[in-house]
Amino acid sequence: MFTKQLAYFYLVFILCPLKILHAGTIEILGQGEASSPPERYTIDLTVTSICYETTKDAKSENSIIANALVAIAKKYSKTSEDRINTYPGGFIRNTEYIPESTGHSKILCENGWRTWNTIRLQLHDIYSLPDLQDELVVFLEPLESINPSKKQQTFIQLGSPQFGLKEENLNKLRKQAQQSALEDAKAQLQNFDENCHFKSIKLRSLAPPALNTFVRFGAKSSTPTESSTPIIPEEITVTASWNFSWEFESAPGCFN
Repeated sequence: MFTKQLAYFYLVFILCPLKILHAGTIEILGQGEASSPPERYTIDLTVTSICYETTKDAKSENSIIANALVAIAKKYSKTSEDRINTYPGGFIRNTEYIPESTGHSKILCENGWRTWNTIRLQLHDIYSLPDLQDELVVFLEPLESINPSKKQQTFIQLGSPQFGLKEENLNKLRKQAQQSALEDAKAQLQNFDENCHFKSIKLRSLAPPALNTFVRFGAKSSTPTESSTPIIPEEITVTASWNFSWEFESAPGCFN
């Protein structure tokens, strides 16, 4: 009787490590993406006035230039969803410096008034963007940088166009990319199962999907004679990475 009990416990001791050895987890990273042509673009123009003796003069000159830019932008506003917004800055007394060819800077003015306006264009006619940029470049040419021989002056900084989608359509792309990542993870698990023959497999944990959005450009670009014409992206792409962890009691096909 004693011998039989020893033999039984010996058998359990031998088999349990085998079961533990065969049990385990498998982690799979599912990846997916979804794409759509861009629907709109955003451009920021910042109008800055410096070295004015009074805030009234600074504001007056700044408003003239800002209103002229808004007038140009309105010609390219063609849908009810287009937006032309202005974000007025404050007034500060500032000492303005400009760089010199020697690598040093010189004072343009001391304690002059500085003010600024930011004009944000959010427009949906993607293919009119080259024409808008060309017109802006012509208007901006004498105003794109600080004039070192002039004190009171207004200049403009033109930002690069940023392309995007309407929020509801961006959310749809995110869901599509997430679903694609889930299907990819399931396909990988099925492929492993065909070889490993998992026993009692169940989902152990999953992390929130990591989503990224980027602009994908095609092969086409502007010609050398169209230097002001932007490259328009072909797609806005959302990628999803989703990490899944399954646990199983055994996988004889992979352990043997």
